[in-house]
Amino acid sequence: MGIIVGDSPDKITFGNETDFAELSISDLITLKYWAFAGTNSSEAVSVPRLSIEVDPNVGSASYATVIYLPDTSVSPSTPDPRLPNTWQQYDAGAAGSQWYATGATGILINCTLASPCSFDELKAAMPDAVITLSLGFSMDTAFIGAIDGLQVNNTIYDFGPLGARKIAVGP
Repeated sequence: MGIIVGDSPDKITFGNETDFAELSISDLITLKYWAFAGTNSSEAVSVPRLSIEVDPNVGSASYATVIYLPDTSVSPSTPDPRLPNTWQQYDAGAAGSQWYATGATGILINCTLASPCSFDELKAAMPDAVITLSLGFSMDTAFIGAIDGLQVNNTIYDFGPLGARKIAVGP
């Protein structure tokens, strides 16, 4: 899925309530994707974030977005080194991952943009959270590149010119 983001914020989303509805966050075991960041400087390698809209089922909050931060995560969650003009895999569920929850939920579970947590910590803090709307990608800085091979547990979403094709993997 090719992505071009100009200087203003943009959001690219794949998925809907049909694809991921009511999937429990605690049931997310594998959460990976491939990214191609087209840039000429390795210091400027930045890739889209993975965003999941959830009902956190903590406190009185009924909605939050949990967001994977690939640019501040470290290996093995992100490639080391991160290279421009190269397909590289990001493992949002691996050690070294950085996540946060938006709004009151982030504050309640102590997992905010200012103080992110790992994916395991996020799942432990919201054991009853379920996906409500989508699992998608967002980028708020200029970006030219692509995303492919989104793996959610035992399904890979292969993005192509005619849409997304689901591929079953594993046992």
